[in-house]
Amino acid sequence: MDIPSRIPDEIHGRLPEILASWREARSEILDDDAYANLLGGIERLMVVFTDFLRSADTVETFTRGGEVRGLVGEIAGYQHELGRESVGVMEDFAALRRSVWRAVETSVDLSAFDGGDVARFFTKLMQAADWVTEAGLEAFDAIARADMEEALGRASATDLLTGLPDRDLFSRLLLPQAVASRETFSIVVFDVARFSETVDAGDVAWAREALRGLADAVRASVSEDAVCAKFRDGEVCAILPGEGSEAAYAVAERVLELIAREHGESHFEVDVGIAEYPANGHDAGGLLTETLKALKMAKRVGGSGIVIAR
Repeated sequence: MDIPSRIPDEIHGRLPEILASWREARSEILDDDAYANLLGGIERLMVVFTDFLRSADTVETFTRGGEVRGLVGEIAGYQHELGRESVGVMEDFAALRRSVWRAVETSVDLSAFDGGDVARFFTKLMQAADWVTEAGLEAFDAIARADMEEALGRASATDLLTGLPDRDLFSRLLLPQAVASRETFSIVVFDVARFSETVDAGDVAWAREALRGLADAVRASVSEDAVCAKFRDGEVCAILPGEGSEAAYAVAERVLELIAREHGESHFEVDVGIAEYPANGHDAGGLLTETLKALKMAKRVGGSGIVIAR
């Protein structure tokens, strides 16, 4: 399905004009990274389209080893970042098709070509537009579905008593994310002393109040970028980005002081274990093991002890 080289050459040469026409059609002149990335993706898609026109391939055979679908998936990610819905995704590609057609119609004397050549160009244009729209919607729907599933997972993985993420979410997502950032941070685990014994003795109300009080004290003592979570029974943990173990020790002291001040003579003891990434572990599992070793030592010391992993 040969296309006269003048047509793809003209499209390639008028890319800035086509992109400007597309932006005007979408009524968007935005200045943020996501929109700049989307524009860059659309421009690369147009380069791929001109290569497609020059080739003898059909939309089924022009795959470049999955590169084209990968580019469409990348564009879908930028569309999702910009808050597009499915209709918006479809309109993005429809507007691009119209902008391409207008550029060809106004710059190329189609009457000078054989009618069959023009028909083949128009057929490839429509086929490409249909394919990219369908592939874009598939990729966009997959991203939106994954985002919704993650949001639902976060909502269902919240401890009802403390309002904090639960241990599963902490271990499965929050701590691995912190490790993946490869930036220094500390992890602190606070444990209400004799929590299990108190529950077993029947004083559930005291245990619930103590755990809620601990969660409130931890939230009030950490920075805004810290991540707090409910850990095991009677335990609350916190990830402190950018803070070493000594800074984490100071946070633990603030938590204990706040509990003593807020709860007076009825205040409860809290044992604390601290570990630092990457000094005490290069992966989530190793770091957590060292933190719990430090907490175990703190429990042996008793009396609201704070122990840093060594």
